[in-house]
Amino acid sequence: MEEKILIKSERYNMKVLLVIALIGLALLPVWMLVRYGEMRGHGVDAIHFEKWFFRPWLNEFTITSYLVYIVPLILIACLLYLWLRSYELTVTDKRVYGKIAFGKRVDLPVDSVSAISTLSLLKGIAVATSSGKISFNVLKNANEIYDVLNNLIIERQSKQNNEQLKVVATPATDEADQLRKYKGLLDSGVITQEEFDAKKKQLLGL
Repeated sequence: MEEKILIKSERYNMKVLLVIALIGLALLPVWMLVRYGEMRGHGVDAIHFEKWFFRPWLNEFTITSYLVYIVPLILIACLLYLWLRSYELTVTDKRVYGKIAFGKRVDLPVDSVSAISTLSLLKGIAVATSSGKISFNVLKNANEIYDVLNNLIIERQSKQNNEQLKVVATPATDEADQLRKYKGLLDSGVITQEEFDAKKKQLLGL
């Protein structure tokens, strides 16, 4: 039977978010410098501000001091981008597959998924299996994916319960067939009433 895709993840535009973050980080020291100057100009006690934001850097703004401040933040932002940009998830009627942090590929049979949950901090889906939990972050349609996976789990559990009921019902059906067979032998005189009663007790476990 051909595999049917039920839903695919929709991703945020991580490049746009990275550009916005980099621009914000680049302008932050400038804003802090301007704010510091305003505070000093109005006679505001800026001692706490000075302790948090190095006073020598503020008093003497240079390209070097600016780079010392901004380069680590840019590197952190780029690392976060590389971590989050690859996340994707596809759900079919047979498996759950996609990419997680730094592009690592994941492929899970639907039957191996024991539980699912939503992630509020990075908006995604956590898929639990016997081997552990796998998180798929920054998915725009995380709620829709959750609903599809939840329905798959419910359908699987319902199917398993029905199969268990069939297994339980099968011995009872076999016993009833055998009892009818021995009743026919009794009616035709092949076996006696005592033999039939003994066989009946044996089949019913009495």
